[in-house]
Formats: sequence, C-alpha cells, structure tokens
Amino acid sequence: MNRDEAQIRMQEIQRIMERATLWTILPGTAALVGGMMVLAGCVASYLMFRSIGDPQFGLMDFACLLQLSLNLQIAFCAMWFLIGAGGFVLEIHFAQVQAERQGVSTKGRPARLTFFSLTPSVVVAMVLTVKFLIPTELQPHEVQYIAPVWMMLYGVGVYTAGLFSIRAPRILGMAFIGAGVVSLLAFAEYGIITGALSFGLLHIVFGWYVIRKQKAGLST
Repeated sequence: MNRDEAQIRMQEIQRIMERATLWTILPGTAALVGGMMVLAGCVASYLMFRSIGDPQFGLMDFACLLQLSLNLQIAFCAMWFLIGAGGFVLEIHFAQVQAERQGVSTKGRPARLTFFSLTPSVVVAMVLTVKFLIPTELQPHEVQYIAPVWMMLYGVGVYTAGLFSIRAPRILGMAFIGAGVVSLLAFAEYGIITGALSFGLLHIVFGWYVIRKQKAGLST
C-alpha cells in the first residue's frame, strides 16, 4: 500500500467514525418529547379555535387564528414559539447528555456540519412566518401556508444534515418534505392535523426508532 492509498483509507475510516459518533449522540428522547409537545400544541390550538363559537373556517384550519381576539393571537404565537424553542433546547441538552455518556464531543466536525446544514432552512422558515403574520391585514391563505412551509423547509434541513450522518435523518427529512408538499397542495385547511402528523407523530416515531437502535447497539 502506497502513501496515497493509506491516506485515502485513513480518510474513509475517519468518515465512518464520525458517522458512528453522530449516531451515538442523536437525541431520540428529544424527538419523543418534542413530538409530544407538538401534539399538545395542536390540541391547544384546536381548543382555542373551538372557543370562537361559529368559526368562519374549519376548526382544523390555522386561518382560524384571524378570528381570535388579540390576546388569544398573542397567546397562540407565544405557545408555538415556546414549543419550537423548547424543542431546540431539548435537542441540545439531550445531545450533550448522550455525548458525555459516550465520551464524545458535541463540538466536533459532525455536530458542526449538522448545525450549519440545518440552520439556514430554519431561519428561512422563521422569516417567512414573520412575513405571513406581521401584515396588518392577514390573508387566510397566507396563514394556511405556515404549516406546509415549515414542514418542507424543516425537511430540507434535516435531509441535508443527514447527508453527513446515517440514513435515518435523511428518511425523516424526505418524509417531512413529502408531508409538506401534500399539505400545501391538498390539505392546507387542515393544518392542525397535518402539523400533528408531521411534527408530532413523525418525531415520536423517529425518536422511538433512534432509542431502540441505540439500545440494541449498546447490548451487542
């Protein structure tokens, strides 16, 4: 084996070790808890819309936000902001806890690549959300698009991050992209349901899968 071949082998070994390291610190617990938080938020949103009495839009339509009082609109936005921020904090916390248990660093190259690949799509989703909600006269179709836009952009970020790790995040990302496309084209007026199925159920399934695989890996 010459020097160039040895260098290529070492680089390949490094990539394999980085992927294995990232797999060990994937926070399945955060995905489970985050998914449950989203489901709770969807239930709370439904109850807020139901309190309107005779809504102009369907009770599963985020456009019902337009019919809420100003205080309830603020509470609605604050609730979802806290759910999103809480999920992000949980992700970081459980990743650090898992990394400490495995004796690996969350500041290594895999973690940095994951963070930088996911951040742009989340920032774009936040900017679009502000654009949809800030105008003085909101349009129903603009509010309806918030959930599908978040699904697709979040899916793009997760898929891109998965390019630097194992296959599971890529599958999750594609599932979110598909859910967002279907929601945008056919079920925009059912944002609560599609949000619960994607950000809620998909995260719970993914978290359960990660935890199961990690336990199986530790037992072998």
